[in-house]
Amino acid sequence: MEETGPMEQQEITEAPRSETSSPLPLHPIAAGVRFQPAGKPYHFAAASELGLTPFDWVVVDTVYGEQVGQVVELPAMPPDEIASRKLRVVIRRASGLDMARHHVMQQRAERLVEVAKEEVVANRLDAKVVSAEFTLDGDSAILLCSGNINKQAFATLRRRVASRMNCRVELRAVGPRDHAKSLDGYGVCGEPRCCSRFLTDFQSVSIRMAKDQSISMAPTDITGMCGRLRCCLAYEHQVYKDEAKELPRIKSRVKTEKGIGRVIDLDILKGAVIVEIPPDGPRRERERFRYPADEVEVLRDGE
Repeated sequence: MEETGPMEQQEITEAPRSETSSPLPLHPIAAGVRFQPAGKPYHFAAASELGLTPFDWVVVDTVYGEQVGQVVELPAMPPDEIASRKLRVVIRRASGLDMARHHVMQQRAERLVEVAKEEVVANRLDAKVVSAEFTLDGDSAILLCSGNINKQAFATLRRRVASRMNCRVELRAVGPRDHAKSLDGYGVCGEPRCCSRFLTDFQSVSIRMAKDQSISMAPTDITGMCGRLRCCLAYEHQVYKDEAKELPRIKSRVKTEKGIGRVIDLDILKGAVIVEIPPDGPRRERERFRYPADEVEVLRDGE
């Protein structure tokens, strides 16, 4: 199963406008609307007359039908980009009736997840049900799953769930990061997981980031609850890269007050280097010293 992006409606902002979609307002502004806590904001065209402000609840027109979301960004893009991006629209502010309906659909989505889990067990599928969302009218639902499942089993699961819930169901595969995001919980730092709290997009994280920051390569030190490299490895990586440019490179020869040595490690944030003296010869005869970077002189090759 291929990984998709965030768990909400994929590519809503880029979806072609259908003949049945609402027309653009006369004087539109772009509003960033979020459908899940810490979810990715999607752009919709809103009439300036609505007087929207951040944290307002609105009903929007999506490729699946009307859905309720929360405004988190205003304005989200320049006015001249709205028409070219072919944005769908904010239909209205969410009324009390809309919010009550939204709450009912959330409860129904919980039931859909239970039904899907029952079908996964009954059909012995290698998949995990992540979450579900309903449109405001209850006619359509999006079911998110992770794991390994072939197309035939995927179609069978969709058909069985749709039959039991009496609605149209779209199944979508998500990766382990999205699965962990839906579970919430705490990280090893003791704080709520970043993905559940504020991350709206997952950046690419590599082993190189951990090496550049001199972090232990032990799996327990670099792996998150999702089984992938921790997202936080990317937070300070650029700082380490920038600061490292001012320090001697590892394995470079340097002149110190105790003689010629070789840099074997860096303390980047403190601007210090670990030097082994002498640079060559049997390892048992070498000693290690710590120096501020500005107290050593980098030697050119041959010196």
